[in-house]
Amino acid sequence: MTSLRGKTLFLGNFIRRRCVIDSRGTVVKNTNSFLSQKADLGLLGLNKLQANFQNRRPYFQFLSASILSSCVLYFIQKKRYTSANIDTYFWNDLGLRLGNALNLRAECAQSPGMRARFNFIADIVEQAQPAVVFLEVVKGNERYGLKQRASGSGFIVRSDGLILTNAHVVAGASRVQVCLNDGEKVQGVVQAVDQVCDLATVKVQRNNLPTLPLGKSSEVRPGEWVVALGSPFNLQKTVTAGIVSNPGRETMGNLTKSPPMIQHDAIINVGNSGGPLINLDGEAIGINTMTLTSGISFALPADLAVDFLNRAKRVEGKFPKPAPKRHYVGLGVMSLTPDLQMNLKKMAPNFPTNVEQGIVIGSVYVGSPAHQAGLVPTDVITHINGKVVTSTSDYFKAIETGEKITLQIARSTGVFKVSIVPEDVD
Repeated sequence: MTSLRGKTLFLGNFIRRRCVIDSRGTVVKNTNSFLSQKADLGLLGLNKLQANFQNRRPYFQFLSASILSSCVLYFIQKKRYTSANIDTYFWNDLGLRLGNALNLRAECAQSPGMRARFNFIADIVEQAQPAVVFLEVVKGNERYGLKQRASGSGFIVRSDGLILTNAHVVAGASRVQVCLNDGEKVQGVVQAVDQVCDLATVKVQRNNLPTLPLGKSSEVRPGEWVVALGSPFNLQKTVTAGIVSNPGRETMGNLTKSPPMIQHDAIINVGNSGGPLINLDGEAIGINTMTLTSGISFALPADLAVDFLNRAKRVEGKFPKPAPKRHYVGLGVMSLTPDLQMNLKKMAPNFPTNVEQGIVIGSVYVGSPAHQAGLVPTDVITHINGKVVTSTSDYFKAIETGEKITLQIARSTGVFKVSIVPEDVD
């Protein structure tokens, strides 16, 4: 830049020396007025250049610089035939203006365009993606004599290879293979599983891995931009974006009533479970866990994950067995509110239209008793053991005993009943 400016100022001084007095020609009347008009034209071009610099319009930038340069060349040609006693400072000023214009033109050429300025989501993905992993899981279910393959997502929270994911992704796994961002596949070991909050950790024998920090989910506000990373349908490195609809949606749960979840509208599907929900600061503020339908997705809050990781560290990855047995059906459920009912009728094609109360099934975990019974997301539980269901608390009370329960299910194709025996879990 400095060299270009110096050369331009030299050009201005050269013009001044050649054009101050030319004794070979005759003095033209109103020469100063004529030059002032041309200088105003050049100044107008410079102003247009400066105004359009903020808008990054290369065409107008080049045009404005060209106008100013053309004025200077026109003045030189004019002075071959005329002479005038021109103010020395005028040419110095013109040279300075030309130098500024050329410098500004060079800055415009090197400044970032619209893509670099506004693709903030791409910046977040580039920062966070190296810490996101793909999990291939083989599960053995002795009760049903099945060997099942499943997949999910996770992200690295410690550089020594500690990965955070959902419990339902790795629970009961006989083998877990972790695919890192660079394509390397390594064996993982499930260290800690908490079925209640649906979180788990997997450890791989690697060091100096990229990590994704956990943010404060308590500070999340409705309307915030969020990005979901994961591997839906085994499609690794998939990115979706949306906004937070509700940072504290109540009454979601699996075994018992879970803490409030983050509801958002970034699209997640099978395989996104365990992947991070990221804010614009590049922090994981949630762990994606389930979706009701397109536009209604849920993530476990990061504050819950921080507490889980602290407990896992204190017991060295092994949770003590609670005294009472807990009972597992394998459903994520939500109370059917009028607002939720209205949204599901518009967005979920399989949602029944003739129900007024009950609880909505948001997710059904593969291999669970509910899965074996044929239940699917958007089914509505209207009765349990013949009694009307109005909230998720009715469901949790019914499965506490561990005895067989009979569910009346409403679906778009009709109403039917299923019987389920909850599994005992530690």
